Parts: sequence; structure tokens; C-alpha cells
Amino acid sequence: MPDLPLRWRTATVAGVQWAANFKLLNDDGTRMDISSKTFEFVIRPSSADVTVPPLIKATPTPTAQGYLTVDSVAATIQVVLTPAATTLLGTGCRPFALWMDPGQVDQICLVEGPFYSRLVPAA
Repeated sequence: MPDLPLRWRTATVAGVQWAANFKLLNDDGTRMDISSKTFEFVIRPSSADVTVPPLIKATPTPTAQGYLTVDSVAATIQVVLTPAATTLLGTGCRPFALWMDPGQVDQICLVEGPFYSRLVPAA
């Protein structure tokens, strides 16, 4: 993938399920070989925060916060955050990152940017 990390911004309403799909391609447009890779999606209170665990974390193992679906044949990653996870965001903007091989010496931030959230008034 050229020029990593890719900058992307997204938004959600706090308390609803959120999902996004990412296709991983090589510089020549072919699908990236991700068959032996691990992935992690995190949202932190600030870009300087390194607290473990982060505010929100999703991996291929489903948790109350969400999960990743990794399709190594199509070279795609779907990120799903649960309503419980987005409720933690309230109203505001926090940084997110999608990592490949997190915690390894060759870890790569694939996508990063601001994650906006807002509350919706009750009916």
C-alpha cells in the first residue's frame, strides 16, 4: 500500500453499531497477501495515549466492543464496533488506527484519522 498510513475520517452516532470495510492492495493494484498477518483496530482518547487497553479495541476475536473480519483471499478487513463500544465515545473526536501486526517489530499503521461521534436526543 502506498503512502501509509492512509488518512481517513469517519463518524457515528454514539450507542449504535458502526462498521467499515478496508481493501488492502499493493502498489501495483494487486491484492496484498495478508494470510499470515494479525490486525487490530483501536480508538484512543488522544494520539499521545498509550494506555493498555485502549478506549476501544477490536480484533478478529469478538468481544463486547466489536470484532474484525479478515478475508485473506479478498484482502479485506471489516471492522465492526458494537453499540456498547460507540457509547463510550459520547460526543467528540478521538484518533483511531487500523494496525497490521500490532506489537511486532514490523507493525504497520494502515489507516488512521479522526473518529467523530455525537449523541442524538431521545425522542
